[in-house]
Amino acid sequence: MQIISEQGSERATNDSGKIITFDGRTHVAWQDVTREGYYNRVRTFEHATGRWSDPVTLDAGVDNHARAVLAIDADGVLHAVLGGHGTPVRWCHALARNDVAEWTEPVPLGVGTYPVFLCGPDGMLYLTLRGNGTERHDRGVDLYRRLPGGEWLPPKRLVSLSEEYGQVYAAYHMQMDAAPDGTLHAIIDFYEGQDEYGRGLHQATCYVRSGDRGETWTRADGGVVMLPARPEDLDILSRNTRSRHEPLPPPEIRQGGMVVDSHGRPFSFYIDHGVAPGHCRMVTTDAEGYLQQVPVNEYWERVYPDMRALECSVVLRADDALCLLVTLTPFNDEWQQGKPVREMRMRERLDQPLIWLLSFDGGETFSMRPFLEPGRAYNCPSVEKAVGVNAIAADRLPAVLYFDGSREYPGGGDYYEDGCSVAEILSSGGFRANNVILEGL
Repeated sequence: MQIISEQGSERATNDSGKIITFDGRTHVAWQDVTREGYYNRVRTFEHATGRWSDPVTLDAGVDNHARAVLAIDADGVLHAVLGGHGTPVRWCHALARNDVAEWTEPVPLGVGTYPVFLCGPDGMLYLTLRGNGTERHDRGVDLYRRLPGGEWLPPKRLVSLSEEYGQVYAAYHMQMDAAPDGTLHAIIDFYEGQDEYGRGLHQATCYVRSGDRGETWTRADGGVVMLPARPEDLDILSRNTRSRHEPLPPPEIRQGGMVVDSHGRPFSFYIDHGVAPGHCRMVTTDAEGYLQQVPVNEYWERVYPDMRALECSVVLRADDALCLLVTLTPFNDEWQQGKPVREMRMRERLDQPLIWLLSFDGGETFSMRPFLEPGRAYNCPSVEKAVGVNAIAADRLPAVLYFDGSREYPGGGDYYEDGCSVAEILSSGGFRANNVILEGL
């Protein structure tokens, strides 16, 4: 266990793309909070000396959503996307190979939230954002691409919000990975709509892929997807539309990442509490290329019968071993109608173990391995993954970055206080700084 910072924000390690290990160094990005604001920072661990560099500040974010994510190109140069919250998102890159000491001046790319960042095998940079329009119903997922060593192309809208869901909250969380031949594979969550009971009326998770650098997209069967797409245009893995159990419910259907092995076979995971509390499935392709889904939650529920999965994240090692990090939580009376509630995620939890689900044969068989035992809060665990030329060595498990304390917003609520700016809230000292911790090096 290594403490990276003692000033971590209440979303310090959210997002993938926080950890990159390459050529004897591990680079880590996270978000700090102080009275002056939210700051995205990065520092480096030198494996030969066992020492950490001093933190480098990349930028100041507008709030706890405006975090940084990393990728690394074939030359070993790190790139960073500095996120927003319906505000400008910027890109920069390090000035020296495998080094984070100095960076270019950030360049604005677009407006959005929740960046997912990747360098393809040919050097193309891929970025997706929850895009914002002038109205809420203009939201969707936007794809940004940078030609190898060249300019950024105009954004392409991949999926969009249906007008029937109107001017209410909508979110789209996705993950993507590139095959050795450059084919992009993506899993996309939809969380849309609202009725008198709460938001998230329509939820789904879907699969889609592209064989031409994101220019056109198809389903697994090769059927062409017209853009911008809706779930019915994609491969629907799970979907439901119904009233929810509270006004601000966590996603009932939640993707757990996408990876592609050395043979070009995709693997993704998702949790669907609508099927059963903590129900988790692996999605991959069979020998003919058709999608197949396999439940996997039984592997940990046999060992932890009183626990259910709350979230998961998959990564792939250099030897094609699947490594799924799973957060478990007690299945008790906190749950409503078999679903987790928002309050469960906000308070400090000392009762949630993290476990690994491992497969060394392409998902044919799995084994469960305990990782972090209850007794400390493991908030927003971000798993090391390949986001470019980096790879996770076959002789170890991926590193994991998280923060302790709680996820509650400054002031103790489940969002920022109405009538006060973020700057006013922070300047008053009404926040809780957390330890940012790296496990697994």
